[in-house]
Amino acid sequence: MNKILVIGLGGTIGSVAGESISLDDNCLKILDVTEHTNVQFDTVSPFKVLSENMTKALWQKLIDCLDEVDFSKYKGVIILHGSDTLAFTSAIIANAFADKNIVLVASDKPVENPLSNAKTNFDTAVAHILAGNNGVYASYNGIKKANCITSADINDEFRAISHFPKPTNKKKISNKNVLIIRPYISMDFGIYNLENVDEVLIEMYHSATVPNSAKEFTKSLNIPYHFVTHKMSADYETAQDIENIIFGTTIENAYAMSILE
Repeated sequence: MNKILVIGLGGTIGSVAGESISLDDNCLKILDVTEHTNVQFDTVSPFKVLSENMTKALWQKLIDCLDEVDFSKYKGVIILHGSDTLAFTSAIIANAFADKNIVLVASDKPVENPLSNAKTNFDTAVAHILAGNNGVYASYNGIKKANCITSADINDEFRAISHFPKPTNKKKISNKNVLIIRPYISMDFGIYNLENVDEVLIEMYHSATVPNSAKEFTKSLNIPYHFVTHKMSADYETAQDIENIIFGTTIENAYAMSILE
């Protein structure tokens, strides 16, 4: 009998709809509506949280939970997670457990809603694990590499870059305070108080460019900084003099790589 460990963390897939959507006492209820006669599911729930309230401390608790798993007993592990910060947690787990068979699963609506994609996403994760595909993935309207996805777009879809960033293979969440900046037109970079900031990550526009004001801002920094782009090169003339670019990754994965030590 194939065995899969399911880790319930809450999120929409572990919530219930009333006057508002809130955490359910049973964050593993997806198992009540799926049928896999060839699989035995073991379960654990180290904590429950709506993913918008995920913290570094909870990330470390999840990493510690996975560290205690005897992966030799399981075909793989499924992590039930909320969709709001799925890309961030996916990047953390993909960097920390790159050689394990893990799939993070989220849903757009609670399990009881007949329009929910919870069951489809869970079943897809099970099939992926049973196929023996090592690596960390996210299951949401399809399977994607976990450290390649970006946060959901306006259509609630998770896009993925085509490059596969090299994982850090680190498992400790540092206390580093990282500021993520997304430039916009006429942005005043002087509004930031950097007194307690340890590193700055600046997300580049889709063409791997940033405004001149962003480049001027970095000249005054006395802390580490990086520009981040999913592109593999920065080809526009406005980007030719930019230093410290992390190519071929997402801002979520760059953040994960920065705080893992």
